[in-house]
Amino acid sequence: MRDTNKFSKSKIFLVIFNSLLCVAIIVSSMMIVIDKARIAKGLTYKGEETSDTSDQNVEPVDAEPKGTTTVRLMCAGDNLIHGSIYKQAKSRADGEGYDFSYAYDNIRDIIKKSDIAFINQETIMDKDSEPSSYPLFNSPTELLDEMVDIGFNVYNQSTNHVMDKGVSGAKNDIELFNSKSNILLTGLYPTWEDMMKPQTMEANGITFSFVGFSEYLNGLSVPSDSDLGLLYLTDSRHSKDELYSTMETMIKNAKEASDIVCVSMHWQTEDVTEPTDSEREIVDKLLSYGADIIIGTGPHVLQPMEYMQNSDGEQALVIWSLGNFISCQNKTKNLLGGISDVTVTKDYDTGKTTVTSANLIPTITHYTSNFSNVRIIPLSQYSDDLAYSHAIRSKNSDYDMEYIEDFYNKMFPNQIEIQP
Repeated sequence: MRDTNKFSKSKIFLVIFNSLLCVAIIVSSMMIVIDKARIAKGLTYKGEETSDTSDQNVEPVDAEPKGTTTVRLMCAGDNLIHGSIYKQAKSRADGEGYDFSYAYDNIRDIIKKSDIAFINQETIMDKDSEPSSYPLFNSPTELLDEMVDIGFNVYNQSTNHVMDKGVSGAKNDIELFNSKSNILLTGLYPTWEDMMKPQTMEANGITFSFVGFSEYLNGLSVPSDSDLGLLYLTDSRHSKDELYSTMETMIKNAKEASDIVCVSMHWQTEDVTEPTDSEREIVDKLLSYGADIIIGTGPHVLQPMEYMQNSDGEQALVIWSLGNFISCQNKTKNLLGGISDVTVTKDYDTGKTTVTSANLIPTITHYTSNFSNVRIIPLSQYSDDLAYSHAIRSKNSDYDMEYIEDFYNKMFPNQIEIQP
């Protein structure tokens, strides 16, 4: 007789054994899949984890940065958009607005090398008014698109033409700038209260602040019932002492919020290649308030660039005038401009941030007869052939490469940068 009890126990044993074997196979397969997933994600299975790091070489993380960091700041002068420039842009757009690229293509690669790029936007851009030229300027809004595309990210609008289209034009201009990302508008603010707030931009660990002032508005003014933020020294609503006190407060507020304070100052006297007594008086005040870099605009011609000491005892840079970036003016000195190429260095060990170098990249506004084909050309790309084709030759037969190079070398000895 068969031992059924023994048979049943054997059967149960086999079932349990096979079940355990299946579980082991499944678990092993899962571990292989998990390990493959870890490897695919850059993780590897290390077995038992341990919190003992005594045998590991772990580099400590610095709480504060050390050494130095630098920023390359480029500054361009008066972007003065005469009728020939925007009409040329319209004709090149094939009926689709305005295309300003031809006028600026030759300097695009230079500006792209900067960390921060400043430009004095001489003319406003009011979408509700037709484009217009001298004496009451208004530029197409597509101009700002082009400037942003080139790489300019700081714009000054405290100029003698900022009120050319009244308060509404100025507000439309502010609205246009506010519609763009990653750019800063200085010198023109929605309200007086906004004007008092520091405006900053950071690059490579260095924070820059920008403020802008103008000497005059071509006889125009901000109405007494307007709170538009614009500081100009012929503002009859305030005494000179009040205006200077406001300038001082703005610069000191900016200094508290940044490593470097850049002041854009728009001068009144035009076509003079040396600083005027008025310019020197105002610069002395700006330096006493703590300005680190002063960017002069407005004369439409170049003036020298030099180091002076500010109230902190630091080396400040004064760029007396950058001349025209582009224009259709018809004097030789109006056509020879430049881009200042400034290096600012922050020393984390001493906590000081200073201007450590400043050079000028010469640029030439070139056009042929009847102000056609207006464009900016760096001196590094200029030639006698281009000089001989310039319409200015009809007024100045000496205009050639020798004349141009001599002009720059006399005004900026040891500061000319041909290949940026």
